[in-house]
Amino acid sequence: MANIVYLPTDASVAFQIVAMAAMLLLLLAAACFDLAYRTIPDWVCGALAAVGLASRVAVGLGAVAISAATAAAVFAALAFAHARGVLGGGDIKLLSAISLGLSALGTYHLLMGTSLAGGFIAVLYLALRWLPRPQACPPGRSHLRRLWIVERWRWGRKNCLPYGVAIAAGGVWALLSGARM
Repeated sequence: MANIVYLPTDASVAFQIVAMAAMLLLLLAAACFDLAYRTIPDWVCGALAAVGLASRVAVGLGAVAISAATAAAVFAALAFAHARGVLGGGDIKLLSAISLGLSALGTYHLLMGTSLAGGFIAVLYLALRWLPRPQACPPGRSHLRRLWIVERWRWGRKNCLPYGVAIAAGGVWALLSGARM
């Protein structure tokens, strides 16, 4: 009976903590890249998938199977949305990669958190569109100031939202909500 019941050891708990910290840092990187460049690098999604899969292997092979099936379902549904022009390819990669490191309930939390954060970002962008345009940024200014000016320019042109930020926020919520296992 001891083989059927999963009892975490100190080493597996430590590994889960390290994996969660790595995933949180990778989500931060994805959000920063998406905000600054509107792209999410493949290496971020690949690293998220690898760390997430390793953390699920530490839980058990059944957990890997459930996570892989859930991630495949998320990918298939989002590929359909991508074909319709609703989501970008980086967003699909990021959501699928995060899903590999979560349980089915954790993926549900990811999707709900992403939806809430995406709605918040959309309302924020609509509200901030009414702000006056900033003046040109002279050379030597901070990266944050330049990012602010570029974002203001994007708002005026009604460009796409950095949905990777919403996905990262949903991922953080899913990881920290306790539904990860």
